[in-house]
Amino acid sequence: MATRPTIVLSRKGVTWWRTGHPWIYRDDLLPGQSAAAGDIVTVQDEQGRFLGQAFYSATSRLALRFLTMSAEPIDSAFWEARLQQAWAYRRRAVAAATAYRLIYAEADGFPGLIVDNYDGHVVLQVHHPGISRCLDDLLPLCHRLLPVKSITLRNDSDVRRLEGLPLEVQTIFGQVPTDLIIQEGPVQFRVDILRGQKTGLFLDQRENRQAAAAWAQGEVLDCFSYQGGFALHAARQARRVVAVESSAFSLQVAKDNARLNGLENIDWIQANCFDFLKNAVHAGEHYDLIILDPPAFAKSRADRPAAIKGYRDLNRRAFQLLRPGGVLVTNSCSYNLDLNTFLDLLRQAARDAHRSARIIACRGAAKDHPALLALPESAYLKCVLAMAIS
Repeated sequence: MATRPTIVLSRKGVTWWRTGHPWIYRDDLLPGQSAAAGDIVTVQDEQGRFLGQAFYSATSRLALRFLTMSAEPIDSAFWEARLQQAWAYRRRAVAAATAYRLIYAEADGFPGLIVDNYDGHVVLQVHHPGISRCLDDLLPLCHRLLPVKSITLRNDSDVRRLEGLPLEVQTIFGQVPTDLIIQEGPVQFRVDILRGQKTGLFLDQRENRQAAAAWAQGEVLDCFSYQGGFALHAARQARRVVAVESSAFSLQVAKDNARLNGLENIDWIQANCFDFLKNAVHAGEHYDLIILDPPAFAKSRADRPAAIKGYRDLNRRAFQLLRPGGVLVTNSCSYNLDLNTFLDLLRQAARDAHRSARIIACRGAAKDHPALLALPESAYLKCVLAMAIS
């Protein structure tokens, strides 16, 4: 193994390291230590015992992201083995879809890297200078593994600022088609990988969209519809779908997607979802299936009180609008709101709506977004299906 800079953990840091969590914060390092941004460093305790190898951050509070607990060489062969493992898993985990997540950061052993594949059009999000330095090894491996048509860097996430990295979007290989269409089960989507949210589509909700559609009948309400993912799946089963979204751009993409799929039973409404739900309750409307998929309300611990109130208000209105026997599919992508807290606020929302409900399922992200057991932050998405029984 090449000689690398050494970083020593404090006793508190070693205690945290023993939990298996792959992140070490700067407060858990002995003072006075540093390395260059993105360096691979050897990590030791105060007695000089080897603890592993990690990417080093020179600017973020999150100082170390572990790559391995062993002393193995970190070279092209190291990355190829991990990429092959990620690809082998996706071949088993993904079915009936031409768009999926190939690499999910630490859960696949690639700290700070997201790679999504849209039918051969590969999109990368690089969130750490360490993994950025490894792209010269990784990109040829992608070409060998997949029939790559284009490669785009969607490096426009604000998290890059924490690492002192510039924001940019650029296609570095091939050409991105102006009309990229992917298949998700029975539904097709047009995807804009240069301007769409995340890398173009919320791939983490793929399996939840299909699970929700299994309960679609009669009248369906889809709030925070974005580009119509849940609505399009539900419309294949329901008599009528009302899809509400505040963004005019997203709503136009959703309408185009509906035309692509030949679906004419969706009413597209541009509105604030909080206001729409409030007005629908006052108007005495009712639905057989309601889907809530809001953006993250709790991006930090400080946001939790306001987030809990916001989620509770949304779900209270939804319970008021459900017919008996109707199903609520409610989501939270806020890591800072755990599942138990989310279930508790749902209980409060049902109580405040004077409804009784039973849980049908508690789901997470699609299987191509596996959560790392030692990294609870990777299990961010909660999708709860609840049926109103009175």
